[in-house]
Amino acid sequence: MTENESKQLAKIREKIAQMRAKEQVIIAKDKHRQRKERTRRLIQLGTIAEKHLNCTGIEPAEFEKLMQEIIAKSKLPKN
Repeated sequence: MTENESKQLAKIREKIAQMRAKEQVIIAKDKHRQRKERTRRLIQLGTIAEKHLNCTGIEPAEFEKLMQEIIAKSKLPKN
């Protein structure tokens, strides 16, 4: 392999490394966005549940028990 070819190969490998790093940044940003969206959705759903189930101020374990009772009495699918 000539010196010129070696330099070209080194440049290509450097660009590949840069593109992989850029890919990781994009993936990380997308995961962060998805986590923020999920957190927002969970807060919204929790707020709605708290409002309609009149369960302000109860502990999470109590809320879970209440939800299990409601689901058991309804025909909602269990997960």
